[in-house]
Amino acid sequence: DRSRAWMEASGARRTWNDRIPTGLLAGQHQAGTCRMGTDPATSVTDPDGRVHGHDNLWVADASVHVTNGSVNPVLTIMALAHRLATKLAAAASHR
Repeated sequence: DRSRAWMEASGARRTWNDRIPTGLLAGQHQAGTCRMGTDPATSVTDPDGRVHGHDNLWVADASVHVTNGSVNPVLTIMALAHRLATKLAAAASHR
């Protein structure tokens, strides 16, 4: 394939051409224990991660995902945590 030819032309001594497998893959990324949503009857946190009924309790991890996609959720978790940290810092600076 072209990418292998380019790498070898650039001096690569060894290349791999692993194909992405199709079908089911084994892997667990636990999620869904604190569902995020707008209705306290069907969710644990609001869309910002604040636990319904508590003014100072927040969740920013994979537990707010109802389910995970097909890849490792670490970047989504980092984005949620960053968004929440930014909001909390802004709120604290206005006190």
